[in-house]
Amino acid sequence: MPTIIADNREKNSGVPLLLTNNDIDVKMEQLFVGDYMIDEDIVIERKTNTDFVLSIINGHLFDQCARLRKTGKLPLIIVEGNPFKTSHNIKPEAIKGALLAVNLSWQIPIIRSSGKEDTARLIIMASKQQRNPPVFIRRKGKKPKNIRSHPSYFIQGLPGVGPALAQKLLEHFKSIEKIVAANISSLRKVEGIGKTKADQLYEFIRRGR
Repeated sequence: MPTIIADNREKNSGVPLLLTNNDIDVKMEQLFVGDYMIDEDIVIERKTNTDFVLSIINGHLFDQCARLRKTGKLPLIIVEGNPFKTSHNIKPEAIKGALLAVNLSWQIPIIRSSGKEDTARLIIMASKQQRNPPVFIRRKGKKPKNIRSHPSYFIQGLPGVGPALAQKLLEHFKSIEKIVAANISSLRKVEGIGKTKADQLYEFIRRGR
């Protein structure tokens, strides 16, 4: 049975109770990042459609993406309801742009749910797939017991860094510590990193130090 940690502030949402009613072992704790954590591998941020739109308006969305990425875990954002239908005055193009940025630039999937019951079902489904992934997406070799202890997995927590670029960074700098300490000019010496990506990586790392 998977262990799911729910942030204390999620109690009033009703989702933890729904998980418990489905025979899921739920522990209420204070999480510094995200609202739910599955087996120390997946971190989930739950937002209502209104919360999601507000995070776009006040500029907090991408800060939250940065914190999710820095955990070194597999991040997921669940949006309850339709973000295009709220009482806030925001253009649909702004919402679409934010959705694309989170999915493509930050490489964090966003899944919409119809409500708290659907959110609970998605969390349960994610926990099952994490333990028994479909055959067609299983990786070769054994997954590290602790993702954060595996250099490549850690580097892929940086925005816009996939497996190939993570390997190039490690080959160039030789260690995570040197990557974190690198300046913009040093980052640009890595194949596949231009000025824009170097600036993005440097700013991301600098904000976390």
